[in-house]
Amino acid sequence: MIRNNDFTLEYIGDTPCLLTHGQSAADRKKSLFLNDTGVFIWNLLSKDLTIEEIFDSCYEHFEIDEADRPDAKRSIQSFMDSLCYSGMVIDTDFYKKLKLKKYVSMNIAGICVNLFGKEELFDDSFMSFADDEYTCSADKTQNIYVYHIAPVIHKSGELIIRDKEVSVIKTCDKYILIFPLWEHVDELHISPDGQKVSVFVKDTDNAKEEVFWAIRHAFLYMARIHNLFAIHSVSVEYDHKALLFSAGSGIGKSTHAALWNRLYGVRQINGDLNLLGKGDDGKIYAYGMPWCGTSGIYDAKDYELKGIVLLRQDPKNFVSHLQPEAKALAIMNRIISPMWNSEMSLSVIRFAQEVSADYPVWNYSCNTSDDAAAFIKSQIDSTTA
Repeated sequence: MIRNNDFTLEYIGDTPCLLTHGQSAADRKKSLFLNDTGVFIWNLLSKDLTIEEIFDSCYEHFEIDEADRPDAKRSIQSFMDSLCYSGMVIDTDFYKKLKLKKYVSMNIAGICVNLFGKEELFDDSFMSFADDEYTCSADKTQNIYVYHIAPVIHKSGELIIRDKEVSVIKTCDKYILIFPLWEHVDELHISPDGQKVSVFVKDTDNAKEEVFWAIRHAFLYMARIHNLFAIHSVSVEYDHKALLFSAGSGIGKSTHAALWNRLYGVRQINGDLNLLGKGDDGKIYAYGMPWCGTSGIYDAKDYELKGIVLLRQDPKNFVSHLQPEAKALAIMNRIISPMWNSEMSLSVIRFAQEVSADYPVWNYSCNTSDDAAAFIKSQIDSTTA
């Protein structure tokens, strides 16, 4: 247990009082007068303690005899219960007591992702990545807990991202993501190292889709830490490698992938999003993952990158030259991994520079005809032959 820093110990005259401020004041939490015991316990809770440690500290400080300890314990427990109920103290073991059942362990791009919660909250696609035998180091293990409760408290912090789809708040010990348009997921909490994630849902009957996308936010945060980056693109398997068509929504990524399928018999790997990263052999790979927009097309396998086609709409078909810096920036602009601060942004541009230096990138202006597919295919074949 640890105190909530939205409350401050102050004195009104000679009387100690816990005064509320910040988010707790906005949540209409009440201030509270304390006695000497309350002040002692509040000062103890500057660090995380178990209830037993609180009992023992009170017994020692107030010199409570063995015979009087049962009554003292009941009084202290009642006081602690009231502090927790009022949001003044955070029970750091509260969520552990819920004992969520593990649903699946997954291996996605070498990251071990463990999902905990009710089975009906998880999309079936996660089972394609199930690997109960896979283990990795703690820093590459992400535990995701999906709770059918509201957060115990609403922490205040620094608002760092805000748009119509998501707001990101940085607190002293986590990132909190809030989704204004969602009906079923309340909040998503991510530890700074990405290893612990909590998803809070309002109901279990209709939350599966929103939980699926919430987990994507958490995974992409963890992936970026390990130099894995998601690029908005459709991928096809060509020459046993992943060829990416990247563009904004509505430009024609899926149309070109469909052309290649019909004309050249290639199959799609992922219909919307590809996770790129460097393998142990130094090559860039497109790693399988379940998130694929609304296409429903994904693959659990990994493929070496063939190259990236940056699509632009134009009546004519032509490839224009880009300087190395422009290629890197164009790739960065298609990456949707978190860029919540300058450090995150720098990691993205550095990776984009690596990709553009080591792999072909075609800046392709085109229409959606069969000739458009034939033209870029000839360019790709001549470049990578």
